[in-house]
Parts: sequence; C-alpha cells; structure tokens
Amino acid sequence: MSPTPDARPTGPAAFDLSGTALGRADGRNALAALSGRLDGDILLPGDAGWDDARAAWNLAVDQHPAAVVLPRSVRDLRRVIVAAREDGLGVTVQPRGHGASDSLSGRILVRTTAFDEITVNVVGRYARVGAGVPWGTLLNRLDGSGLVALAGSNPDVSVAGYLLSGGHSWFSRWKGLASHSIRAVELLDATGVLRRVSRDTDPELLWALRGAAGLFGVVTALEIDLFSAPDLFGGKLLFPAESAEVVFGTASDILLDAPPELSLMLGLINMPDIEQVPELLRGRSFAQVDAVFVGSAEAGEALLAPLHTIAPVIADLTRPFPIGQLGEVSGEPQEPSATLDWSRSVTDLDPATMAGLVAAFRTASYAGLTLLQLRPLGGLIGDPTVGQDGVAGHLDTTYLLFAAAILPPGAPIPAPADRHLIFQPLEDTLQGVGVPRTVPSFLAAGQDLSFAFAPDVLKRLAALKRTVDPENLFRSNHPLPEEDG
Repeated sequence: MSPTPDARPTGPAAFDLSGTALGRADGRNALAALSGRLDGDILLPGDAGWDDARAAWNLAVDQHPAAVVLPRSVRDLRRVIVAAREDGLGVTVQPRGHGASDSLSGRILVRTTAFDEITVNVVGRYARVGAGVPWGTLLNRLDGSGLVALAGSNPDVSVAGYLLSGGHSWFSRWKGLASHSIRAVELLDATGVLRRVSRDTDPELLWALRGAAGLFGVVTALEIDLFSAPDLFGGKLLFPAESAEVVFGTASDILLDAPPELSLMLGLINMPDIEQVPELLRGRSFAQVDAVFVGSAEAGEALLAPLHTIAPVIADLTRPFPIGQLGEVSGEPQEPSATLDWSRSVTDLDPATMAGLVAAFRTASYAGLTLLQLRPLGGLIGDPTVGQDGVAGHLDTTYLLFAAAILPPGAPIPAPADRHLIFQPLEDTLQGVGVPRTVPSFLAAGQDLSFAFAPDVLKRLAALKRTVDPENLFRSNHPLPEEDG
C-alpha cells in the first residue's frame, strides 16, 4: 500500500515542527508517545515481533536500535524527526535491511517499505520509484517495455538503497555506475521539509545523494532514467573449480575487445552440502561466469564462444531473457543469512596474480570462505567524463572483488580477529595491486565512507552535511569518518 497523499513535496517553506510536538504525556518520552499517533507502526524493545523488525538482512549484524518505525506517510516521518530530536536520538534508514553496518545504539531505525509507488513513463524513458520498492518489482514492471534500469544482481535489494549507494550494475560498463541514472530525489530533511532535489534545484545535494546515502535525510522516492534494450541475453556458465584460472583468464580476454554492452562476473563458490542445493551441485566447488549482454542471442553466443573451448562446461544456462528475469542470471540468495564479507578494488590482475588469487581462495576455504567474485570493469565505469555530477564518480581500477563467508544457520558469529583470518590469504595476494576504496554499495559492515571516497571528496561531503543536517540527526549505515564530521 502506497503512502498517504501528503508524500509529495510541500514546497520551499520550512515545515513547522512545533505543530507536531508530541509532548510527554504520563511521563513517557517522545519516542514512546509516538505509539498510536502514526499512520504506520512503531515497535519498541520487548514488543511482539521486535527481533524480526530490528534484524538486518545480513544476520551477522546484530542491531539494537531504540525503536523501529514503519511509516506510511510523510506525516509519520515528520513525527519521527520530532521525536528523535526531543529524545536526542539519530535516525537511520534501511528500506529492506540491506547494507546494515552496526548496532544502531541511540537511533531510530526507519523501514520505508510502505513507500511502494511505481510509475513508468515509456515515452519519456524514466520511472518514479518509491523508497521501499525492490528491484525485482520494478524490473517486472518493465517487462515488455523494451527498457531497462541500471539494476544490480540481487532483485531483493531496494532500488533506492542501491542507487543512493553508487551501485555497480549489470549495465555499468555500458552506462556507468548506477547512481548516475538518478534524475531527482524526494527527500525529507532535518527541518521537516520534503524537498525535490534535482540538477536544477540543488545540484550539490544531488551530487552527494548519487552515492552517499543516508547522510542528509529520508528519501521517499526517486526519479530514474531508463534505457532502451529490446534484446537481452545471458545467464550462468558453470565449470570445474580446477579450471578457474583458465576460465577467468579467457573471460578477461573476451572483455578486452567486447563492446561495453557485455558484462561478466567471474566467481568461485563452495556449495554447501545441504538439501536445498541440487544433488548435482551439493558439497562441490565450481568456477562460474555470469553474463549479461544487451543485444541478440546470436551476438551474445559469439562473444562467449571461447569459454566453451577452454574447459569442460558443467552447465550452460545462457538464453535470451526479459528484464524481469535479470535476477536469475546470478541466482543470489533472497533470504536473510549470516554473512561475513570483504571487498577490494584492483588496479591490475596479471596472470600470476590471478593464479595467486585462485590459490588464496582455496586456502581461505578451509577457514570458511564460501564465495569469491571478480567483476571486470572498463567501459563507461572508467570514463572520467562520466558521472562528474555524482559523488560515486568513476572507477580507475580494473576489477571489483567481493568475497564472503556464508555461515550455516545457527552457527556462532566469529570474533573480529577470526573474521580477519578468513580473508587474510586474499589480502596477502593483493599486496601492491589492491586498493581499499570501492563503490559504497560494496562496503562491508563497520566500514565508513573513507573506504569508498578520497579525502577531498570526504571533506566536500562533510561540509554539505554541516549545512543540510548540522545536528547530525541522520546517521548513515556507512557514515563519514569521525575526523571529517
């Protein structure tokens, strides 16, 4: 159900926050007084459903906010702002629980899932998307339109959370990082004003929102560009894990001459020995290449043909597909799990380093590493003239690397020192070629924005933060480093 009609921008005049003051009836604080005054719901510690409401999608992150609010209107959000200010609390937004980073102590956790509107303008090639809409829902709406949005690999992630965090898309080699597709943002700021932020109204704030989510207010809706792509081809190719080096090398060679419409993700995965995994794959390790090509099946097959001659192909799941089935290419889990993750950007990955990385994965597997994924970049991702009006900008590196240890259900969460040991073989291999800065959507729990942006960019963000939210009411899941505000 979409939020109530007051969710549209109200104009430039500041909202009178005193008009929604909650008081402290019967000795309750402002937060407790929200109960019964919202169109949506509020849960406090001890309430029925509290543990489910506060949970992050990554169950390895144990969040303990002061309250969880599920607003249904902008009026609700304004009341949350008032309560947070009166009680000295921060506000953190997680539409669907992805991207969670720490305990949330002293914060109100806001879930914007009720902001679920979608309007697709096929002629104008843009969409208006509510802050709670997941990618799978939007992409299904685009089926048959001949248009695509710059989506990532997991359809459960919210469109807003992903785009506002930079977003490396299946289509980023072709169109640049996903945040560049944001046309306008509707944002409730710390004064209670619902602002439409665009290139015309506030280019500096739009620059910041294209990658630095959560610092400046609560986003209620986005307007985003759509792109013509009448034909899509791709899917997953599975190979024996022993063939990983030659498979990865061949895939990288393909991209040297391939058009930017082709994107590949290369991976090594240890499949768990559980009933949910097909028997053919259960308890085994594989190398894989996931591919998406904007173009015909014939052209896509020709581009991928070298992969069929260099190693045994266990499974070839490539095919033409509609945009609504994009999430099936990688087939990532869409149910919460406890995961320890790690990422790096890589400036160079020569054959020797590639071989070392594969060997490091095998070593780290004994410590619990489940997945290694390499995302070759290039195309418009590396073009410095693209994305200058967004903080996520461009990437000068050649690969994004992601690794994860997916813990079995009920397993204890390892201590920080033990987590570090899981990824140490990868760290050692990448000495001299790995750099910590990455796309914000790749940041692991506990990392701040210094792992994504250079010092001069952080200073610019901090200056804008002091202007837009001087009280630091809004607390990002991945904040600015302390020395920068």
